[in-house]
Amino acid sequence: MCECSTRPKESVSKAVIDVSRAHFWDVTAIAAIDKVIIKFRREGTEVELIGLNEASQTMIDNFGVHDKPDAEQNLGAH
Repeated sequence: MCECSTRPKESVSKAVIDVSRAHFWDVTAIAAIDKVIIKFRREGTEVELIGLNEASQTMIDNFGVHDKPDAEQNLGAH
């Protein structure tokens, strides 16, 4: 048994994800950030994604689902 599974979860009210040193190249990267953001939101955490460069913002706008209606159901659409 993994020791981490027996620890109580910490509650976080807000998470800021700073991607200012990253560049999203494809939908796999977009799917990864979607999964992280949706997981946080399921746990009641407010999430802010900051630092997107213009090209990455375009990728998020076109392919991201975390900010769309029914995000959890659309997560598999990548």
